[in-house]
Order: sequence, then C-alpha cells, then structure tokens
Amino acid sequence: MSAPRKFHRLVAFAAALPLCVLAAPVAIHIAPDTPLMAVNRDVTAGYNFGNWMQMAEYGEEMGREAPPAALRFPGGNVGDETDLSEHSLNTLVSLLGLLKQPHPIPLMVQTRVFQAKPSEAPAANRPEDAAAAVRMAQARGLRVKYWEIGNEPDLFAVTRGDPSWTAERYCDVFRAQAAAIRAVDPAARIAGPAVSGAVPAATTFAERFVHECGDVVDLLTWHIYPTEGNGRTDDALATVRNADSELRYYRELWADPARNPRGHTRKIGFGVTEFGLSWRTDRPTFLSDMPGALWAVETALRLAKGGAEVAHYFAYQGVVNHGLLDTAGAPRPTFYGFRMLNALRGEFVATRSADAQVWAHAAREGETLRVLILNSAEAPRDIAVDAGGWSVLDGRQFVADTVDQEAPPASMAPGPVLHLAPHSMSLLTFKRP
Repeated sequence: MSAPRKFHRLVAFAAALPLCVLAAPVAIHIAPDTPLMAVNRDVTAGYNFGNWMQMAEYGEEMGREAPPAALRFPGGNVGDETDLSEHSLNTLVSLLGLLKQPHPIPLMVQTRVFQAKPSEAPAANRPEDAAAAVRMAQARGLRVKYWEIGNEPDLFAVTRGDPSWTAERYCDVFRAQAAAIRAVDPAARIAGPAVSGAVPAATTFAERFVHECGDVVDLLTWHIYPTEGNGRTDDALATVRNADSELRYYRELWADPARNPRGHTRKIGFGVTEFGLSWRTDRPTFLSDMPGALWAVETALRLAKGGAEVAHYFAYQGVVNHGLLDTAGAPRPTFYGFRMLNALRGEFVATRSADAQVWAHAAREGETLRVLILNSAEAPRDIAVDAGGWSVLDGRQFVADTVDQEAPPASMAPGPVLHLAPHSMSLLTFKRP
C-alpha cells in the first residue's frame, strides 16, 4: 500500500518552504561502538493482559506484529474484582496459545486483596487462596515470574470507600500472602505495592509500605498516569520525564535506612506495572491518539535505560480507549509505535539529540544498527544523523494519518538531512561502512 496522501502533502509543503525560514537540522549523534546496556524487552514489550481481550480474532496478528515479552494478568482493577480460579487460568492458557509465541511468556499474576461487596460471594483473597493460585498456575505450566499482591491499594480507602485500608493493613495482607506463596514456591518473587498514579497520595502510601514491608518485597512496583486526558499537549508530553524522576525517587527511598529500616540493604528490582499518559479510560485524548503513543513508547524506553526490571503498558488490547487495538480490532498509534519499538534489540548504544523535543534511541544487534526517533513537537523537524560512519539503509515513518488509513509507515527519502513530520515516529536502519 502507498503512504497516506496527507503525509505526502505534508512532506511536499515542508520541501517547498523558502530556505531562509528553515532552521538548521537537528543534530543527532550516535556512537555504535559505545554500548550502554542490553535492551530489556520485559520493559519495552510488556503489557497488561486480560481474559476479555479478543485473541481469537487478533491474537496471531498481534503476536506477530507486537509480540509481548512480558504480561501482567489479569490487569488493573479486574484483579480486585474477580478471583483467580481454575476457570480464569484455563482461559488465560487458551488466550496465550492464540498469540503463537515460540516460548512461554513470562507473567506477573496479581493476587486478589480487596474484599467483595456484601451482596457478593466472599472473595478469594485469603493467604490460602494465594497459595492455591500458585498450585493452579504450576499445574497449567504457566511461567509466573512474579506474584503481585493486589492492585492500587492506596485507592481502596478513596474510590472503594473503605478507610480501614491503610498502608499498614495492606502490609499485613502482603506479608501473609507472600508467606503462603513462598510455602508453595520458595523461589517465588513477590511484587507490590502497585500504587496508583494519584500522586502525591500514592507516593505517601508507598513510603509507608516500604517502611513496614521492606524486608518482604522483591520487586517494588508503582503506576504512572500523569494526566486526566485533558490539558495542553505539550504539557502532557513533558510528563515523560516522570519515568526518570520516579525511578530515581524509588531507588533513593529504598536505599534510605530511615525510610526503609527493614530492607535498605536488600537488593531488589523496580517496576512500573501500569503506565499510560492518561488514566481516564473514557477519554480518547492522550490514550488512543498520537501524543499518547509518543509518550508511551518514550516512557518504555526511559524505563528500560533507567534499569527498570519490568514495565507493563496498559493495555495490550481493547479496554475502551486503552489498548494497542480497539475492541473492533482497529490499530491505534500505540500499535504502530510499539511495533516499531519491537525492532530495537541487542544493546542500547550512546545517542544524543540536540533538540529536547526530538527523542532519539539507538540499539545495535550484531552488525545492524536501528534508531528510533520520536518528534514530539507540533512542528516539523529536519535532522542530520551522525552514526560514526554508518550509513542509512532504510527509513520508515508514521503519523496519525498513517494510522487512520491503516497504511504501512511511509518510506523516508534518503539523504544527509531527513525530514520528521510533526508528532511522528521514525525507524532508521543503518549498515556498517
């Protein structure tokens, strides 16, 4: 299929501008022989996954185009509204099979913590229920890498109306469930507290949790949702820095003997088990649009480079305005974005952009160098890439119109200066000279 006509008009317009008004190209410097760290696909290709997702229709395509390296189940509030049962795990096994992956996908499984409503049957949220879930997962051959105790317990007292749910109460439940899980699987890794993105209250809750449960948790987790799907686009995209600042904050919190008296000497991991530019499921702005995709991909990359152990975008498919595909199977910009991100394999190498709104990341896999460039600006940019003598072999770019037309990313005209459309994402492939 040809590139969208609107995209061609956009490029033609930029090319027709008088040279006197064109800014100097943005310099992007890449050092292919300066490795930084391995690309952790548990971060760059991690997603929240649920049994409502339409894998029978779309699973094989999604598994091919945006293969998950890590999944969190059952994803979000569902984990505190439904039990982990034989039926739910049987369904999970079936859906995972429809993704047609060559190896079992590492999972994070949420246990149930919050109790049922008085009108409902008692919730399976006791320590013995957590232990039973481990046995059921083992019997089905599921590769559970982490057990996460509950989901967003800082909101139990707020959105669920039960003020008895303090950080201290949650820690007591965390300890009991963790002990029960480890009695069945001594090698199990326990994650939490999976606090919400409602800062600063969520941060305060996490601080109390670390103070009381620092000797128990193996993976400290939280969520990043910086907007409510409103406000200025530039302001929303600027919150991508939260990936860096929050990872740094939680590392500092963990290492502080005063705030973590029980566990500051322990070596643990850090993970973001839900992230999206907006938490407002009912609003498409910043979720199913191009800014939402730019922010999500950049956040995953910053978390990976920052050393996060795992991260799960919310969500893999079909949660109203969340998801790489909508409920009808139409791709969103996040689908295109994470598909491009999937090409980054091997090791990150040193990369520097001279423009704070042009985000650039490079990874080398053997003799192949791939560079992902995100133009977060609302204006076009020209770029000049210095890759240490490596030359561009191929370039692809997509914008919102590409997604709307369900077209493949457009080919980029080769040359010493490359053009980036406003709010675009581009993938360049280089060859060694």
